[in-house]
Amino acid sequence: MAQMSPVRVAVIADAPRVRAYLQALVEATPAFEFVGSAADGETLADRFAGSLPDVIVIDVEPEASDAFRPGLDADHTPPALVLLTDEADSDWINEALPGTVMAILSRDARPGEIVAAIEASAAGLCVLPPEILARLLTGRKPPRPMTSAVRVEALTPREIEVLAMLAEGLGNKEIARQLAISDNTVKFHLSSIFGKLGATSRTEAVMLGMRHGFIMV
Repeated sequence: MAQMSPVRVAVIADAPRVRAYLQALVEATPAFEFVGSAADGETLADRFAGSLPDVIVIDVEPEASDAFRPGLDADHTPPALVLLTDEADSDWINEALPGTVMAILSRDARPGEIVAAIEASAAGLCVLPPEILARLLTGRKPPRPMTSAVRVEALTPREIEVLAMLAEGLGNKEIARQLAISDNTVKFHLSSIFGKLGATSRTEAVMLGMRHGFIMV
């Protein structure tokens, strides 16, 4: 069986002590290969003429908004970036997210967390703190209060039958024929179903019925 190539990891950190710590962490992990470190991205870029690292771990000093820009050759696939920062919720960090930043951790993150973030970034996965994730999701439409806060009245067995047929795409006449009831009775059941679920359409009634466990599709 062919052995997987180790993840090539580089480090950018202004403080020599931090560079040494991150280097030791990378070298202590069998799945990683340490390929170099520097105090800034420009210096690190000069050391990679050909093969670039897979991941760069960057210790971001407070207010160092350009520290995470390695300045590597644009002709090569850029490495994934793992940021260690005390300003995870700042605007400039959020502006960096659409690029090659794959992970953001606190600067006091535990060694295991840093190792896991490097592995995830190398695999194309993102690692974000809760506050960053919350900001990314602020544009999503919140759920309707009706479906989350209002207690739904239970449907009768007959109403559940009608709702299940509704989910199959049957019309009123077909539902009436299969249940051997009149069209008016079908309409009565639908009106009751809509009222109990708070639905305004047949499609919404089916969706709400699935959400509350009355039917399965």
